[in-house]
Amino acid sequence: MKEILGLIAVFISIIGIMPYFLDTIHKKIRPHFISWLIWSIVSIVAFLGQWVKGGGAGSWSTGMTGLIAIIITLFAFKNGTRNVTKFEKLLFGGALVAIMLWIVVKDPILSVIVAIIVDASAFYLTIRKTIKEPTSETSTLFVANLVRGTLAIIALQHYNITTVIYPVYQLISNLIIIFVMIKPRLVMKHKKF
Repeated sequence: MKEILGLIAVFISIIGIMPYFLDTIHKKIRPHFISWLIWSIVSIVAFLGQWVKGGGAGSWSTGMTGLIAIIITLFAFKNGTRNVTKFEKLLFGGALVAIMLWIVVKDPILSVIVAIIVDASAFYLTIRKTIKEPTSETSTLFVANLVRGTLAIIALQHYNITTVIYPVYQLISNLIIIFVMIKPRLVMKHKKF
């Protein structure tokens, strides 16, 4: 059963990204390049941490998310927001530190925690951009991530801090970005009354 849920989570990852991917290609949205670059690195680090600690089928969608993030990063380089600040360079360095911790300390939990801190910082960049330009993102991906993340947690083979912390963090962060995207619409509806 866990393998089936893991496969469904992977399928949702792929299906959930399609509208975002197409909107990026057609320049309807502009993904933040450095955020997606950081998410590529962080997702792969989190996947490896989950896998090593026995995440099994529940870690598959994290791995797929990493691969998808790499593809979006490539398109964001061409069609996305590419202004890179000093803070963003610092975040990128933090993502590289997470990899180095993995190699040197050989402790996946430490690497995953650093990856989450870096991911949250990168997520802030997308939130900031979305607040300024609410139509620069599409909610489909983030809603799909909620469903995918929930299934991935259920599909985990072993529950421990290393396997659970990243998908729980992702659920919270996706809820936040969805709220940021719908808040301007709620405010506009409220102003009409």
